[in-house]
Amino acid sequence: MRIEMLRVTVEKVRPSMPSCTKHKIRVRTVDSGQVLSQKSRTFPTQKKAKIFKENLENHFKTGGYSFLNGEKKYCTIRVVINDYLTNIQTKSGINTKAASLLKRIANTPFGLAPADNLHEAHWYSLAADMSNEWRVKPQTTANNLSILNSALKDCVTILRYRINLGSYSNAISTARRKGYIARSNARTRRPTSDELTKITITLKNEELAKPRTIPMLDIFEFACETAARLGEICGNKITWGDWDANSGLLTIRNRKNPKKGTTVTSRFKLSAKSIEIIMRQPRGRDIDPIFPYNPRSVGAAWRRLNKSLDIVDLHFRDLRAEALCRLYEAGWSLSAISKVSGHRSLDILNNFYLRYYPTLPSRLAA
Repeated sequence: MRIEMLRVTVEKVRPSMPSCTKHKIRVRTVDSGQVLSQKSRTFPTQKKAKIFKENLENHFKTGGYSFLNGEKKYCTIRVVINDYLTNIQTKSGINTKAASLLKRIANTPFGLAPADNLHEAHWYSLAADMSNEWRVKPQTTANNLSILNSALKDCVTILRYRINLGSYSNAISTARRKGYIARSNARTRRPTSDELTKITITLKNEELAKPRTIPMLDIFEFACETAARLGEICGNKITWGDWDANSGLLTIRNRKNPKKGTTVTSRFKLSAKSIEIIMRQPRGRDIDPIFPYNPRSVGAAWRRLNKSLDIVDLHFRDLRAEALCRLYEAGWSLSAISKVSGHRSLDILNNFYLRYYPTLPSRLAA
């Protein structure tokens, strides 16, 4: 920490009351004009506050910052969440959906709960409110509470807040028994042949009528051919440098992986149709993505398309399952399919996709 990043001031506790003699020392950590954190201490007189300020600045000059490193106590959950969302140490790793959720939680009665005295009843009431007031599914409530719990753990570890997180597990157990939370249901949704035909015809007709900014037909068919996720197709994980036209091999880097801190890279041979789709895209530099489109925009277009065709509950991620099931039906071994899917565990792949084929034997030995 640099001394020029610190601002130390002496402030009267109650400026509007002439009889008030209490003053506080306030230390703000500032970077580029932005207040990153602050801490204060109150003294009975201005003289004592100024003496402490002088001693504190001398400590800072010699590299002593223990005053700033103490545990933050007696805060409400709302204060903790707001700090988490704005603090430079934590805000960069928060996605938009999680930030929106945490802001909403901060403005509920749960936000007024004392962080260091958080009880099971606080968590339970929040779960009940999400079910009764927010009208979300039990699976969504479970996910919301998990996001909140993870954020508060970060606040304890990184921002040094004192938060009683021991009450979480008991509250979750009770909320589950009462039906407010539940595990996510395993999806077995696959598009029917009629749905695939309707989608294909509609997208072809749209392209003929008016060229689209986003080539939805190409993205849709590429997903069905490669089992790539939307974030992989339209992110920065598939670039022109990852496509080897000579060998027909495609590399997908930094794939989704349940084990944090490890990366998954897949390299597999593309089908003739996939190659044809790639060759239709405007060629960029090796570092440029083959499909340089915002995944959110593509996802929104996909939902509008399904709504216009009266197709219910078909997520874009179901195309990944469709692609892998086609390989399974074509007789591919699980080890071969895993090279395309990016799964490190054949058990997960076997258990997941055999749900579609309960009468077929396991191919783990294939």
